[in-house]
Amino acid sequence: MQTAEMTRIDKIIKNSTFQALIGKIKEQEKNRRFCRHDIGHCMDVARIAYILNLEEGYGLSREMIYAAALLHDIGRAEIPETGVDHHVVSVEYAKMILTEAGFDRNEETQILEAVFMHNTDGLSKPGLPVLLFRADKLSRACYSCEAYEDCYWKTEDKNKGVSY
Repeated sequence: MQTAEMTRIDKIIKNSTFQALIGKIKEQEKNRRFCRHDIGHCMDVARIAYILNLEEGYGLSREMIYAAALLHDIGRAEIPETGVDHHVVSVEYAKMILTEAGFDRNEETQILEAVFMHNTDGLSKPGLPVLLFRADKLSRACYSCEAYEDCYWKTEDKNKGVSY
């Protein structure tokens, strides 16, 4: 059953640009041993961020959180061609997709800020940036990963057990 609150999220998921980018990432990562950046990862990040939002009382809307989580890695589709950091490219695509999905300028600004900061300095900004940053890291099942020893993450940064 779909609620009215998530209609814009459905618009993101059905957006042709979003679909193309997610498909391109899936193809690029089909033989990747490390964590992937597919729709499953995006949904894990969204759900964890929403739990953190509820537990810590941020009061952010579910749509804002899910939009940021769905869009945070889409720029990875362009890394092989451009070499530009994926969070920068993700913002470019996200702006267009958010507008097409019906988010207003204030919502777009907050979501784009979180997407931009999700792998750099998201911990420095309360609200959506910190939720997205933390959820992105917490979503990784390092404790059961076959590539654990070869992963570029520092041992102290790897998830040693289930948190969310």
